Amino acid sequence: MKTYIKYLIVIGATIFLVGCQGLQMPQSPLLSVLERKTGHIVYVGMDSNIYTMNQAGQDVVMVTDQSDLGSDLPDSATYFYPAWSPDGDKLAFVGYRRGDDRSVEASLYTARYDGSDLSRVFSEPGKQPFYVYWMPDSSNISLLSGVTGDDRFVMDVVSLDGSASREIGRGMPFYWAWAPDGESLIAHKSSKPGSGSQSTSLSLVEVGNTAVDTSLNIRPSLFQSPVFSPDGKYFVAGIENSAGGGKLMLVEWPGDRRQIIDDIAGQTAFDWSPDGERIAYVSGSPTVYGMVGELTLIDLADIDNPVVSDTNASGVIAFFWNNVGDKLAYFSIGSTGNSDGVTQEFTLDLSVLEVDSGDIISLTSLRPTDAFMTQIVPHFDQYQRSSTIWSPNDRYLVINSITEDSGPGIFIIDATGNLQPRLANYGVMPFWSRE
Repeated sequence: MKTYIKYLIVIGATIFLVGCQGLQMPQSPLLSVLERKTGHIVYVGMDSNIYTMNQAGQDVVMVTDQSDLGSDLPDSATYFYPAWSPDGDKLAFVGYRRGDDRSVEASLYTARYDGSDLSRVFSEPGKQPFYVYWMPDSSNISLLSGVTGDDRFVMDVVSLDGSASREIGRGMPFYWAWAPDGESLIAHKSSKPGSGSQSTSLSLVEVGNTAVDTSLNIRPSLFQSPVFSPDGKYFVAGIENSAGGGKLMLVEWPGDRRQIIDDIAGQTAFDWSPDGERIAYVSGSPTVYGMVGELTLIDLADIDNPVVSDTNASGVIAFFWNNVGDKLAYFSIGSTGNSDGVTQEFTLDLSVLEVDSGDIISLTSLRPTDAFMTQIVPHFDQYQRSSTIWSPNDRYLVINSITEDSGPGIFIIDATGNLQPRLANYGVMPFWSRE
């Protein structure tokens, strides 16, 4: 017992020294056992099944099992696109089943975090779901699907018990944000596939017994997903000005207020902090990696007098607010290229911005997985609406990075920067529950 206590004292003293010196302490296996567990992590395993675990990589639950589908074909089922319900109790994800004729049937499934109550709640011929977004009260699920014979995507709302589904709209592209009360959404979409941003429109869709789509008569700029304020009084969108440039506009709904809060250059992506105090946005030019730009903050504590402030975060490719709203985790383009005749691999740097002080904590560099770079990064503003990489207590981050043995690793990152990253498991698309 004395040895055990002495070991804990040494750990505590080392963490203190690490914090003072700005170095990272190697993680002891004992530390992952002793640390307080917070929420659950969902991910797609190497066998294409859905799993959950805690941040220590323990209490692993196999939520799906290919053999449950009863097919004799090997690898006949795969699961992807997991999303947590806001209350942290349930999961929704897409399953793809290959039939005897090699056709593919796509379905939406739900289950509890512990793997119980697995149910298929939606499957419609010709629709291939690929993005899942729970409604704010965890009662229903919205999803986006590709459609056979139609170049547009379709957005549906599905009841949790699978008893009903409704088509809300179609478009290519199609982005949306739910109002906090779940009774309406702002949609940014185009009815003309391939015609570019000039044909997109913004509308308010009230989701009652029937969907009522009302045009907002706003000409969108180069952005993807709008966002509601946490109290639901306002939303923010990018608009095009008469000179062809862009502006961020705050809109009161219902109401007549339309307020320009900043000018933007090029494409932009933005999100409202959970405490309602700030908007964070990145604006820049599209690159082969996605949009890359500088991170900017807009203080809305006095909504009549927004205060815009630059940060020292540049080369930003994606960002996520923590649950409290006082920190931003962001990914930026790392050092890559050709050095001494040796081509370096593409990397991203992960950092945390403390918004009150402006301090930046450099956490780690990573080799991103294909799933992260092709699914999440190009549409990170839409994924901000439905998912998070922060733990519920805001102490940790979960990221996907290629390991030294070239596998897709799921790493737990200490948001204080005091501890080295910890490999928790292997898989892709890891997200943390909000509770």
